[in-house]
Amino acid sequence: MLRSFVKYIMVAVTGIIVFCYFLGLLAGWVSPEKMVLPTYFVMAMPLWILLIFTLIVFWLCCKKWIYALIIITIMALTFGQWRSVITINKPFRSQQSIVDNQQSIKILTFNTHIFNNHKDNSFEKVAEFIKECDADIVCLQEFGHYHRYGASKQEILKFFDSIYPYRHLWFKNQNKWGENGLATFSRYPIIKKKKIEYQSADNISIYSDIIIANDTIRLINNHLESNKLNKEDRQFASKLVDEDNNRQEILDAGMKIGSRLITGAKNRIQQAESVRQTIDETNYPTITLGDFNDVPLSYTYKTIGKNLQDAYALGGNWGYHWTYNKSAMLFAIDHILVDKNFEVVECKVHKEIKISDHYPISCIIRTNK
Repeated sequence: MLRSFVKYIMVAVTGIIVFCYFLGLLAGWVSPEKMVLPTYFVMAMPLWILLIFTLIVFWLCCKKWIYALIIITIMALTFGQWRSVITINKPFRSQQSIVDNQQSIKILTFNTHIFNNHKDNSFEKVAEFIKECDADIVCLQEFGHYHRYGASKQEILKFFDSIYPYRHLWFKNQNKWGENGLATFSRYPIIKKKKIEYQSADNISIYSDIIIANDTIRLINNHLESNKLNKEDRQFASKLVDEDNNRQEILDAGMKIGSRLITGAKNRIQQAESVRQTIDETNYPTITLGDFNDVPLSYTYKTIGKNLQDAYALGGNWGYHWTYNKSAMLFAIDHILVDKNFEVVECKVHKEIKISDHYPISCIIRTNK
């Protein structure tokens, strides 16, 4: 009797978790303007996947083969979706094969948080990392400086100009405190530079057409709308685990954070569609990267990433990765998406550099020609 009761409970739990998983998958196909619930569930996608694999083990241990087979089939059929969340890859190619190929390109994207320039020697640490990374193209978000402290604009540009002969800068915010925006630095000639137009007070996307060997690529550098979870919101989030708070305080905290998440997701719709239009308008192979402020399988990610490859999903380490490192909000919101004309050789999140609230991502690609 007890065994049957536990079985029915676990079947119900399995159904609920699988339903949550599919609701998360739905986020990439349904605009947050039409349905907001998938936007919440996609952010918890690593949890749903972990729970589903736990259930597979549970049903196998119970020798309930049919339940395990159903779940395994679901995960197999949706593998192309969830592999951008939980990476499963073959071992990296040897570095020697990368070096020997003249068409290989190393790209780095990094939200620098204005180099945390209010802290001593912060820019020097970033500069040292940039040198060691030795990327051919460097794309920076929140690139800028403060007038009153930290490295000056002249010092910053002098460093990058000493390594990269070509650059594309666009400052969105310029005021008495300083300026920040986007920067693309390249060892290869940039033949066209342009801003992508969309409505936003603080965010921006730019594209650079770059000649590499005898080919031209379009590289799009993005900083899309933030969810604007500030220090106060993180304090609200901490109330969720504070035993001294009453139910109303917890509800208020959750509602405020949830509202900010949905507002950010809705603001990114038009931005993502503008970036997608820029991709569709060119015949050049495209690399689209930067701070999307959204997770894999989200509407933003899916809109921009249509017919593109996620570099980390193809070339990253096994398991879950994250690029945002503030507090306990460990989300993958920085991405490198590349045209199918490119082969992804390797992709890495650089957790050794802790200057910013984001980790840099680098990848090595080469043409399939």
